[in-house]
Amino acid sequence: MRGRRGFTLIEAMVAMSILLVGALGMMALHGVGMRMNSEAREVMRAAAIASDVLGQINGWEYDDPRLANANTANDGDLADGALAFEAYGSTPPFDFDEASLALGGRDWNGIPTAQLAVGGFERFWNVSEADDANANGLPDGRRVAVLVRWLAGGRYHRVVLLGFKVNPVDRL
Repeated sequence: MRGRRGFTLIEAMVAMSILLVGALGMMALHGVGMRMNSEAREVMRAAAIASDVLGQINGWEYDDPRLANANTANDGDLADGALAFEAYGSTPPFDFDEASLALGGRDWNGIPTAQLAVGGFERFWNVSEADDANANGLPDGRRVAVLVRWLAGGRYHRVVLLGFKVNPVDRL
């Protein structure tokens, strides 16, 4: 029974090295999971903020000055498909922003700007006139894209929600 002696010191060290490599891999995965969880939390917060703005817009009258098409240059890319809102250091093409929330002395009942500034969130919305499907010369409504962005990792991230405000004079 001389061949059955158990593990040698070298075998034990090899086994420990393999376990150490596996443990380090698991620790790296944990870090990735924590980062992804944090990013998901920020996306959820931004979506809630955008939903709040869209909900407020739904309560505004159709002729509210905050629903005017103030910048026709962004009508072709209302929802920012070109990712201009993610570019750091540039001003994206928007119709309205934080300063416009109480435009014309209107009330703003949504999330206050000061609460969002702590998380670095910025709100914008773009407006464009919708097509005239019934060819009566009146726009059918206004398309609205609410964009919320925040700075993370040296670049902006953004969430976009789309809405539609029906023209009460031109109901289909």
